[in-house]
Amino acid sequence: MGQEKPLLTRGEVTRALRAFIVASGFWGAWGQAVGIGNAVFTGYALLLGADESYISLLTAVSYLLALTQLGAPLLGRWFQNKKRLILGCGFGEILMRGLPAAIPFIFAPSLQLGAFMALICLSLLCSYTLSPFYSTWVADTIPKDIRARFTSRQTIISTLVAMVAGFAIGQFIDFFPENDKLRGFIIVFAAGSLFGWMGYLTLWRAPFPQTEERGQHHRPSMLLQPFKDTNFRRAVLFYGLWTFATGVGGPLYAVFMLQELHISYTAISIYNALFMVTSILGYQVWGGLVDRFGGKPVLQILMVPATLIPLLWLFNTPESHYLVPVAFVVSGIVYSGFQVAATPILYELLPEDERRSFYLASWSATVNLIGALGPLATSYLAIALHQVHWDFAGFALGSMQLIFLISCLLRLLPLGLLPLVRNSKAISSMHLVSQLFRGNLLSYAYNAAVYNLASAEDRRARAAEGLGRSGNPLAIEELVQGLADASPKVRRSAAQALGESGSERAAAPLVRELMSDDSDIRSEAAEALGRLGMARAIDPLITALEDEDPRVRMSAIRGLSQIGGDEVRELLFWHFSSGFDPRTFSTLVEVLGEMGDYRIIKPTLQHLEDFGSAAVRLQLLNSVCRAVGAESQFYKLLSYEPTRRVAELIKMLKRASSNLATSRALDTEFRQELRRSFERLVQAYETENAEWLVEAVQQIAGVVRDAFASTGQKSYEILPVYLVLLAINFFLESEARADLPEAQEIFLTVCLERMANLIKEIGD
Repeated sequence: MGQEKPLLTRGEVTRALRAFIVASGFWGAWGQAVGIGNAVFTGYALLLGADESYISLLTAVSYLLALTQLGAPLLGRWFQNKKRLILGCGFGEILMRGLPAAIPFIFAPSLQLGAFMALICLSLLCSYTLSPFYSTWVADTIPKDIRARFTSRQTIISTLVAMVAGFAIGQFIDFFPENDKLRGFIIVFAAGSLFGWMGYLTLWRAPFPQTEERGQHHRPSMLLQPFKDTNFRRAVLFYGLWTFATGVGGPLYAVFMLQELHISYTAISIYNALFMVTSILGYQVWGGLVDRFGGKPVLQILMVPATLIPLLWLFNTPESHYLVPVAFVVSGIVYSGFQVAATPILYELLPEDERRSFYLASWSATVNLIGALGPLATSYLAIALHQVHWDFAGFALGSMQLIFLISCLLRLLPLGLLPLVRNSKAISSMHLVSQLFRGNLLSYAYNAAVYNLASAEDRRARAAEGLGRSGNPLAIEELVQGLADASPKVRRSAAQALGESGSERAAAPLVRELMSDDSDIRSEAAEALGRLGMARAIDPLITALEDEDPRVRMSAIRGLSQIGGDEVRELLFWHFSSGFDPRTFSTLVEVLGEMGDYRIIKPTLQHLEDFGSAAVRLQLLNSVCRAVGAESQFYKLLSYEPTRRVAELIKMLKRASSNLATSRALDTEFRQELRRSFERLVQAYETENAEWLVEAVQQIAGVVRDAFASTGQKSYEILPVYLVLLAINFFLESEARADLPEAQEIFLTVCLERMANLIKEIGD
């Protein structure tokens, strides 16, 4: 069987996708100008004489008219050119939505609200007629493997344009005085219509896929078939009741801000911008959660704060309405997740055959029908409670605030119904909460948004590192995908971030990268496995110790050292002592030195002259100092500027002399001899006489050795002291020390102070 021919060529798909994005941007600006329910649209209706009951009724009508979509497929049979139908209805929608600006010049005041309602209904009829055909156009054009990413990009572009347009429109309306607001509304409606038409003009040249028309026998009774499915009934009732509950009071928020709180259009546009910004972040966070855990547990989490949102509107006054922006921010976070989570629940209900369209139609019709009751109830409540006021905790709650309270109570109905909806993913909401709030959730949300939105390699790489540092387990999936990113910077950062995550789920993909001969991030994977600190990573890292690539061997050594433990230390020392490999020797010395393994002292100092690099020699000396217990003193002193280093070394020598002179572990004669030797050492150091300095150190070492030879101390007590003496002697025998005069002074001083501290501890 031959491969199915695509509806559009690759070039045509690219042009169409670009057109969809540009059109969405224009429609984002259009929606801010004339969108039903926004502040400008509501303000204009109020100017014509509408009240909160009328606004609610208008919203209810918009829900009810959505039922006309059921007949749209029948209309499509009469139009062979679906693109022309879409554009024609689109231009009609924009025209009818803009014509209300002319109402004051055409109709008498008593007819203006009726004309307003009629024009809005005509606009909605055009919109609902084109909607299924436009959705089919988009679905047939967008490749399946990029639908989610494209939809996210399209939504973000539209939201960003809407933010800018909303702020500009708000400031523009506020520019006009109250007695001249009509002129401002007319200009905004005209400009909005222009943007709306430009969106459809953008689609004029976009390629339209030609699909084969297949004769289908559609029976109205098939719309009832989905309701035989118990889970479908529960899901549609849940979503319908939620739409109903949010519809109660929903149309009045803009009215409340304008009439009761007297908030300016500019301030409202800023609050809307907050809502949009948090929605964009919400889409990024909740989308990943829904893909991984399913829609139901996410909804169960969001339903609680979503139920409480109306309470944020209760306690606001014209003098103090700081909870309003809080409500916008919380709504952006919650409703973006609600919108993302509800879709997979619906898709899971759909059968894999031609009945899908009937399930979708039944879902849309039922949800909108139930949802329309919310604004209708709001319209009735606005009239019934018009004169009602209620004092609560010192706040005077008016009719609209009481309606918001009723909306809050009604949201408890769908909250109780959601657990009855079956979901294929069995994860509980409590488990999701435990995952969600581990680590730094804000850091995860920010870096996830940057990682998914950024196109620059450096920004994506930094965001990947931030995801790892967030400590949130939800970042793991994105980081695992980052291991296959086209950018090597992002791949390396993703591997490093997986190591920082501490998650068990990070181990398997890192092991795959380490064991893959084709991977270019094997070194990063090895070190990341070590940072995870899990026992399951030991065997792959042991195998990597014999890898052909020295970088992988060095990373495996570091990885094992981070896992730690006596067994790992013995394994690394066995590898260290099995043969001298200059490419891995310094790394082995470094990690064993950090583990305090004194067995590296002699071989390290013996191999010091095998390395010509001064940097490597310094690294080896630093590791020996760590092995004798001096921690990072050598490195710190090396980093000091010369004057400060000289002062610090003299201070350390005097402190060592004082400790030895007061230690009860030594006889008096030895303490006095050591004091004189240290005085000569300090003098040699101050006069920069390297020969005297070496002689003084050798003399001090000899006195200490003789002192303990006659004390009869137990060997395990004085072993650390002899290890320091061993380090001093082998260093002085190394010819490499002559090339490192500054390092010689530092190394010997660090060893002497460490020896003095150990002797003082023995005496105490």
